[in-house]
Amino acid sequence: MEELIKELYDEWEVASYLTEAEYTRLVKDSYQVLIENAKSGKIIFYGELPVFNELRERFGDAVSTVIGFIVGACSEYEATRGRPLVSAIVINQDTREPGLGFYGLSTVPYHLCRDIWEEQGKRPPEVVMTKRQEFWLSELQGTLEYWGKYDT
Repeated sequence: MEELIKELYDEWEVASYLTEAEYTRLVKDSYQVLIENAKSGKIIFYGELPVFNELRERFGDAVSTVIGFIVGACSEYEATRGRPLVSAIVINQDTREPGLGFYGLSTVPYHLCRDIWEEQGKRPPEVVMTKRQEFWLSELQGTLEYWGKYDT
């Protein structure tokens, strides 16, 4: 896991927010929280993550970006193991869906990826929004089924 965290730290340019040691600790701690919640069949809000409270005062409005780097790394780790994206269980309290960063993860189908829509200043068509929701719900179901059936 640590090698992947290092790669993502560099690739996602997390250094502008956290030291590598902080990032590694926060990803590992958050991974355990996500797995515990998945095993319990729980969907949680970003604000319920222990890391959220730790970072909110420090980063203000940018806290969602930093949290995205952290839970995103947890999902990328799961993807390397052939498992569903565990960050699918973390949702925004207002929208009841994952944040936009979820659609930037490596296993998201390209036509749904934020890189071809939001990062180019385009609003995705309704069909893309519907397919994104279907993808997220599939990952959510897969995560809950996987972790509900198996021990680590």
